[in-house]
Amino acid sequence: MQDIERIFADMKKEIAEESKEEVNAILADVKKSEDDALVTMQQEAKKNADLRLKQELEEMHSEAATEISQVNSERMKKLIEKRDEYVNTIFKAVMYVRDADLKLADQLVKAYGKQIEVKASDRIQLGGLIVEDKLSALVVNETLDEALKAQHEWFNKNSGLVIK
Repeated sequence: MQDIERIFADMKKEIAEESKEEVNAILADVKKSEDDALVTMQQEAKKNADLRLKQELEEMHSEAATEISQVNSERMKKLIEKRDEYVNTIFKAVMYVRDADLKLADQLVKAYGKQIEVKASDRIQLGGLIVEDKLSALVVNETLDEALKAQHEWFNKNSGLVIK
């Protein structure tokens, strides 16, 4: 009986060793699956975190761009208002017309588009107007008198008319 007991003991030992090897193999597979799952989860979590970070950065850039645009828009609006104020101050002008054309002053101011003083000038005999900016001393002469004078000078220079 001892042989049978020994055979059973050897079989039991062999079965225990094979079972232990199979358990260890299964545990190794489980450990590998857990490690793989952990790596996959970490990669997925990093991917999601990177995506969220990218979205938040894009949102921050968009908000910053909007804010910068609004600030620039307000600054530009203030600059335009200041420029218009300077233009109105600088270009205080006087429009000179014939005495007979003073009755058209309101229409001339309306056509000019800005508030301008209209005065009579004895330099204008035929018609037209002279606009004078007092601050810059700029004078625009659009009178018929000046046009006729220029044509007369041109004719004298270019006509070739000689009187003997």
